[in-house]
Amino acid sequence: MKISKNMNIRRIIQVLTLAISIVAFVIFIKNKKESILLLWMLGVSLSSLIFGRIFCGYFCPFHAFDKGWGYIVNKLGLKKIKTPSLLKKGSIYYPISVILLILILLKISGLIIPIKIKIPFLIVAFPILALFTSDLWHNYLCPFGLIMKLPSLNRLLMPNIDNHSCTNCNLCKKACPTEAIELNNEKMKIIGSKCILCYECEKICKFDSIKI
Repeated sequence: MKISKNMNIRRIIQVLTLAISIVAFVIFIKNKKESILLLWMLGVSLSSLIFGRIFCGYFCPFHAFDKGWGYIVNKLGLKKIKTPSLLKKGSIYYPISVILLILILLKISGLIIPIKIKIPFLIVAFPILALFTSDLWHNYLCPFGLIMKLPSLNRLLMPNIDNHSCTNCNLCKKACPTEAIELNNEKMKIIGSKCILCYECEKICKFDSIKI
């Protein structure tokens, strides 16, 4: 597979922004400024209604951890636990993610009204991402993901599949950590509401069928 200059530049930018995001997350938590951090994260998440899941791809500390930890897990030849079917049911995961979103809103409201939630509850994402496959957090439990599942006017930097050169080999589908690629009418398609802009599909495609 030929790696383009644009692809390399995009990967460098993504690595830098994700690294900054996880460092910022640690600093804000350590300095007990989580409310400000959550306000920023929520604001960028809301921008997904216009631009798609840019937050996930470039600014999410959980995605940053997932990428780094996933690299180590793959190098060690380890496997994560597959998401249990029970947790894929809307009656289970929606209440959990809604509760987390409510806690986020309460935490942010503490900037202007006397509400104190001292526990940094979103750190629960890290053990979930460490033990289970990525889709459990990104697709089902992430409270910011609730917002980003809503229809978007445009999805910047999202990959698309050129079905003229695609051979339906399923390599991209297997590589996608959030099950965002599906075979529909004998054509591979990327589901924008699930794509977190990790570009694993683009990296693994042998036919340069993944276009940005």
